[in-house]
Amino acid sequence: METDNAALTARARAVMPGGLLSPSRQLAHPYVFVRAAGPYLYDADGNEHVDYHCGFGANMLGHCAAAVRDRVTAVSERIDLIGAAALDLEIEAAETLVRLIPCADQVAFCSSGSEATYHALRLARAATGRRTVIKFQGGYHGWHDYVAMNVQSPADRIGQYDPVCDGILLDAARHTVVLPYNDAQAAEDYLSAHPGEVAAVIIEPIAHNMGSVIAHDAFLRDLRRLTADHGTVLIFDEVITGFRHALGGYQSIVGVTPDLATFGKAVASGHPVGILAGRADLMERLGRTGEGAVFMGGTFNGTPPSLAALLATIGELERPGTYGRLFALGDRMRTGLSAIVERLGIPAQSAGYGSVWLLYFFQGAFERYEDLLRNDNAADLAFRRRLVEQRFIFQPLPLKRLYLSTAHDEALIDRTLDAIAETLHALRPAMRVGA
Repeated sequence: METDNAALTARARAVMPGGLLSPSRQLAHPYVFVRAAGPYLYDADGNEHVDYHCGFGANMLGHCAAAVRDRVTAVSERIDLIGAAALDLEIEAAETLVRLIPCADQVAFCSSGSEATYHALRLARAATGRRTVIKFQGGYHGWHDYVAMNVQSPADRIGQYDPVCDGILLDAARHTVVLPYNDAQAAEDYLSAHPGEVAAVIIEPIAHNMGSVIAHDAFLRDLRRLTADHGTVLIFDEVITGFRHALGGYQSIVGVTPDLATFGKAVASGHPVGILAGRADLMERLGRTGEGAVFMGGTFNGTPPSLAALLATIGELERPGTYGRLFALGDRMRTGLSAIVERLGIPAQSAGYGSVWLLYFFQGAFERYEDLLRNDNAADLAFRRRLVEQRFIFQPLPLKRLYLSTAHDEALIDRTLDAIAETLHALRPAMRVGA
């Protein structure tokens, strides 16, 4: 049986749409990965790749971390899917999360970040009796029809309904209002003009779905004040920021506590889990039946392997110095990128936060999605594709963030910076230098 990249890619295309689980996984190269360890991926031809994709950021500890693998194996030897009553693992995991997350009086488990945001919005609508949701241009909160719109919109679609794909139900989407990020006045104006109509405001406190646009502290404080004044539920979508930047999520860093928050990705080292956390008076609706109840079902909610992975991951992240080292690695990468850009004199800038990093291919401030329309997407895409060719795994789409894990080290970052410098030097003649 042929097992090389090309042969496996051909087989995949015959039986899977596009040969991939989604277009966002396309690398523009026929790599098929068969093994992963630490910061490395290995393809079917035996090539080693340095991974900065990290499973969309889920792999905080690197691939196949021993502590996670051992705990998942141990749990799998004593219990599997039950689907009735409670599990000891559910209780231990919930107690741990309530201890760590500022907004969490109670938590509920599901299988993905998209599911968590879906349930958060449903819960907000039930609690308020309202329909309208506010999201912000450039934010991605999952695949469901309520919010799958106005993510990476072209300039002529900003301010209009811009679904991410065909098939989205307009009757659901029309209840979502899209406002500019970091603009508290726009939020205040809308809430004041539509009293008693807005069920929830949902926001990424760092908008990593447009690279790394950080919410101003004052903006988040204003949203907290405005939503409280208007009886609106404030939801922090921390599916990316949660556990990636701090054990308590970004809310523990900025000091703003939402009513509900959603988590996933980095909390379980690549095992499928989503978390909805929040105020007891809201969350208790999920635990009852009858009038006022909100159904949150799912056969695979809180499976033993996922909860074991969650507990093991948190145990490793709680080790002293873990986040300090991750932030130091991120600073090393971003500082190195800034030095390269300055030396080459190209219109780009380093961005990111903590263990998230990327290059924007424009100069000047970036406080909202509209600022990112200046990005030289052609240069951005060429940069990423060239590095993928050199076996550095990037998501080869403009504006997408990149990640570090505890398995990366200084030597690997320096090696990557050397490759980036060579790549940018080669691309410089075709770039909009001086733009």
